[in-house]
Amino acid sequence: MGKYITISSIIGSIISWLTGFTVITGLILGAIIGAISYTIATRKNIGKPNIKTEDDKEQTLRLREEQLDIKKERVQIGEIKVHKDVVVEQKTFTVPIKREEMVIEAGDENELRIPLKEEEVIINKRPVQVNKVSITKRQIEETQQIKEKLKKETAHIDVAGNADVIKKTSSQSKN
Repeated sequence: MGKYITISSIIGSIISWLTGFTVITGLILGAIIGAISYTIATRKNIGKPNIKTEDDKEQTLRLREEQLDIKKERVQIGEIKVHKDVVVEQKTFTVPIKREEMVIEAGDENELRIPLKEEEVIINKRPVQVNKVSITKRQIEETQQIKEKLKKETAHIDVAGNADVIKKTSSQSKN
């Protein structure tokens, strides 16, 4: 639009100078005529495509499609805690013990002293390993199917009138 106004202003000022009007009047009239001519020129091109091509040149339409970028990420899915519980059980053990017993038989001595002894049960507790629990992690590989809808552009041809259309495959157009 600026080109139209500038060119028309210059032409208007030259014409006004030649005809005897003031140059400012020519500038203003030229700018108005340039704006009007720009508006008329753009209205003529409203229904036409903006692509400036020759009729003989081939035009291309770029088709696109969506593609997936699949990545894997390690995420924590749970946690395992392993601990020991102390369980108290009442157990009964049978332990044979020996003791001495005094047997007195009548005799002619006045007094006898005999010490008596017996076995006493002494309990000592000590931990003994009875089992071993092994804790390891292992990798298990599985396959997982992912279903996703992807968009893809395709070309459709709408023919109006008596236009001749020749369809080429992609291998024919490369030759």
